[in-house]
Amino acid sequence: MTPSCPSCQAPFVPGAQTCDACGAALLVAPTPGSSEPVCAVHPQWRSVGTCSRCGAFACADCLRQGPEGVVCASCHDRAPMGTVPWDRREELGTLKAFWQTCLGMLMRPTETLKGINPDAPVGSSMRFVLLTGVAGFVTTGLLYAVIFGGIMAFIPDTDADTASDAMGSRTAKLFLVLGALAWTVAMPFVNAGMTFVMAGLDHLILRMGGVERDFSVTMRAHALSLAPYIVGIIPFVAVYSAPFWAMGLRVVTYRTLHRTTWGTAAAGALLAPVLSCCICGGGYAAIMFAAFKGMSDSGS
Repeated sequence: MTPSCPSCQAPFVPGAQTCDACGAALLVAPTPGSSEPVCAVHPQWRSVGTCSRCGAFACADCLRQGPEGVVCASCHDRAPMGTVPWDRREELGTLKAFWQTCLGMLMRPTETLKGINPDAPVGSSMRFVLLTGVAGFVTTGLLYAVIFGGIMAFIPDTDADTASDAMGSRTAKLFLVLGALAWTVAMPFVNAGMTFVMAGLDHLILRMGGVERDFSVTMRAHALSLAPYIVGIIPFVAVYSAPFWAMGLRVVTYRTLHRTTWGTAAAGALLAPVLSCCICGGGYAAIMFAAFKGMSDSGS
């Protein structure tokens, strides 16, 4: 939460004693008998912000700028928040950091998430999402393209009456195979876009459940929960098993990074996917019902 001046509500840099916007002192006594929040350490001063680590109210004299955002003096003096290997890409290398993070999330998620900085740039999280998409879909997609291409190669052009017809048939088959390859290449990017949208819906639900941290925290939690897609290096495995594994892991990441209840975390992780499945399934059922009804009416 960005600290704001108690007089004009303008944001200020942690550590300042006076407001740059209006010049008023930032240390202000609370109104007697009011319910204004006061500093947890100095109750004689009004709170001008909350610690992003422990959530305590703090006055201007207690706020500090830490690597994870604005924190109170007590949290600032403690050891910095931990990291996951993905946060140390410059040290480890991108692929190694990705691999170690996925293994940690799969084998020991509670230990991996313990004490880590809940926030990270959205761009960093989206890069992790993109790599999970590559791991989860590319191997399977390429194998499908090879199988599909092999089937097309063995189908004779029996219906081709002329050389031009045979050429057209072969061209059509080539375009089908190239289309499968294009889908394989595009799928990680499509998945990243869909993940961004789903994280936004999850964040809205989490907000309704009372969480206060920014969307970047939800995006980081959502990204880390996609670690099961690393099993996609084995063809066909991730496509069918990873989505359910990731949803369960998302409950853990939302609860840990947002410091909320199991119920709120479960609602944030499961409500949007369940509703989307119901809407899509209901729409599909309605289309099929209308189609069968039309066929039966025309037959009678």
